Amino acid sequence: MPSQARAAKSEKLSSARIELLRAESIESLRGLQETVVRMRRQLRSMETVGLRQALRLLEAGRPAHQIATTVDVAGHRNAVSALMREIQAARHRAQRAQFKLAAAEGTSMADIARAWGVSRQLVSRMVKEPTPGRRKA
Repeated sequence: MPSQARAAKSEKLSSARIELLRAESIESLRGLQETVVRMRRQLRSMETVGLRQALRLLEAGRPAHQIATTVDVAGHRNAVSALMREIQAARHRAQRAQFKLAAAEGTSMADIARAWGVSRQLVSRMVKEPTPGRRKA
């Protein structure tokens, strides 16, 4: 009988862990979505404000070196680059959370890898990565 009690306790812990991983997965996907929305806004601003203005100035015969400062090319580039880094980090967090959840649900590393189009070794490495800000239980 004690082994049945341990199995029930283990199942509860496993279920609780899966729900925690599911919550982390949802949170990470929302974070990725928010970052993508911010990138879309930045690109739209770059296109509507920066590129259109640069085209008008070039077509009006203004020197190229003046356009770069007038349109704030460096500012647009820096903003897009920073957001790209944020997207890459958010994508990594979301992917890691999805891999961990799938593994906890019993999906094999090979099946996760096939579904995502990545190597089994990458899945294994990411599943073993600690989740930042959370202690291992």
